[in-house]
Amino acid sequence: MTAFQTILIVGATSGIGEELARQYHARGKNVIVSGRRTARLDTLAAQLPGVGIIQMDIQDLGALPRQIDEAFITFPAIDAVIVNAGIQILLDYTADNASTIGYPTTADITKEITTNLTGPTVLARCVIEHFRVSRPSQASLLAFVTSGLGLVPVTMLPIYCATKSALHYFTVILRNQLKNTAISVVEILPPYVKTELDVAHADEMAKRLGGKKPQGMSVKEYVASVVRGLEVTEMDGKIQKYVAEGMPRAAVEAWVQAVGPMAQMLHTDL
Repeated sequence: MTAFQTILIVGATSGIGEELARQYHARGKNVIVSGRRTARLDTLAAQLPGVGIIQMDIQDLGALPRQIDEAFITFPAIDAVIVNAGIQILLDYTADNASTIGYPTTADITKEITTNLTGPTVLARCVIEHFRVSRPSQASLLAFVTSGLGLVPVTMLPIYCATKSALHYFTVILRNQLKNTAISVVEILPPYVKTELDVAHADEMAKRLGGKKPQGMSVKEYVASVVRGLEVTEMDGKIQKYVAEGMPRAAVEAWVQAVGPMAQMLHTDL
């Protein structure tokens, strides 16, 4: 089992985040769930005795520092944070008016960038500050859920792919900045998983992909693989850098092999 015992999951009201909460709770971990939908948080708390709740809207950037403060004050033993919050919106920059499917409104663009990138990077600062105070020399985990589409993009999801790619690079840089600390910075790269993420545009995506819906992994099966992946440590004792399988694993390995030597010239370890 992993060394960490008290896990805050940001974005745990559905999909991968919810299943992470369920599987870690079943393993006897102390789990704190967060999200903006209080009804779903209350349902999880009722179903999983002992689970903690922190209401958090990752789009409310001004409130995030206070909410992370609240989390660490209420649950001072937190030694792992998994940032799973994310949304996916089909956007088409060839659409010529707001009545066309996928027209990229300013509101949709801003919402997707804030949820998938700005919010997680602000959260990172807040979490690191707490870890440095509460666990200056003890192991801790900060993990981000990105996407295989951050490395191999699909044309219908321009902002989603761009933000997940940016979060991928942010995670790499953050890991390098924190290499001399006890914090493991991990990137979780899912393949296509059957969740609510694409429920609003799954049919349209299938149509644009030639009429076929992609075959997705069940969320239960996928999360079980993530839990196993977060138990793997490297020579330095930290958790492995990338938790991925299938297409994302092949993509990240190819990227590291191709770019790694050039990154080393810039003193960056991939």
